[in-house]
Amino acid sequence: MSSINEQKHFLSENLIVESLRMYDTNKEDIKNFEQATKGNRISDYLANKAWDDDQRRNTKVFLVRDKSTRQVAFYYALNCGILYSEWNPLNLSSIERPIVEKYIKALKLCHKQDLSPEEQEAADNDCTEALGEFYDKIEDVDRVTTLMNLANEKANRKEEKEEALEETGESDHIKQVKETFPAIDIKFLCRNAQYCPPIKLDFKLGVYVFWEIIVPHILKISEMVGCKYVYLFAADNTESDSQETKPIPIWTPDYDPDDEEDSNESKDRIRKLVSYYITEFKFRPVSEYTILKPHYERTCYTLIQNVESLQEKREAVWTSHDANNDIDSY
Repeated sequence: MSSINEQKHFLSENLIVESLRMYDTNKEDIKNFEQATKGNRISDYLANKAWDDDQRRNTKVFLVRDKSTRQVAFYYALNCGILYSEWNPLNLSSIERPIVEKYIKALKLCHKQDLSPEEQEAADNDCTEALGEFYDKIEDVDRVTTLMNLANEKANRKEEKEEALEETGESDHIKQVKETFPAIDIKFLCRNAQYCPPIKLDFKLGVYVFWEIIVPHILKISEMVGCKYVYLFAADNTESDSQETKPIPIWTPDYDPDDEEDSNESKDRIRKLVSYYITEFKFRPVSEYTILKPHYERTCYTLIQNVESLQEKREAVWTSHDANNDIDSY
């Protein structure tokens, strides 16, 4: 049995990476890329749309090839992305949110200039009514105080925002947020079902592609431009009975539902897929930030991780596989 390092070295000598449009012949080669039946939407994308998308700079597609046979083993695509944090540091509950928003609206109306005496009186009444809802529906007095302060702050900020957007004329094109974070979006990540490594591996081929090809690529990018996070959308809903157009899913490179004996539970497959990304690629569910998600990925699970910790995780992953390899050798 060869060691993990020997297997990695073999792959490093036998796999190469090239951009999709490096050679004109690639346009024909990608038509032979085949994924498991239930995942053919990603292979369809590569064959039918990837070339044009890459050419228009909508995404950047890369092929991982076997050096000897020139067979495409994997493909992946990277996009520039962004995360942001909203102005909601208190994580408002479903009860609190409408109360705060109503009070903010009432405060803004009270602060408007040139109101007639009647309009001002009506605005003041609305404000008093909105204020009363805090005490009627929220029992914790300290929480009421905190939320009222938040509402006053947001009301003032909204007025400043509206004045600024009015001055610049950008009101239809700008979304004000608390903070933004540069990121890379792993748009597609897919293994060719026809490709088999010429040696036995003690780890998934996708683990090698992610940690030894994609991660170094991302780390290199992060040395040239700001990049705090990397994220992806993961899901498998290709067996949905819905008649609507199904979104293109992002599949784990090595997880093939056709290999599952129980193919009836799509939720189980989704959990396995997400678990694969979390355990092997060290992603985590997004929680503290907001990510812009395209409509066709609306059913996908959003996973992120910090770029600065990628190298440390990369070493830890291979250390764990080494340990497992040693145990298996006994």
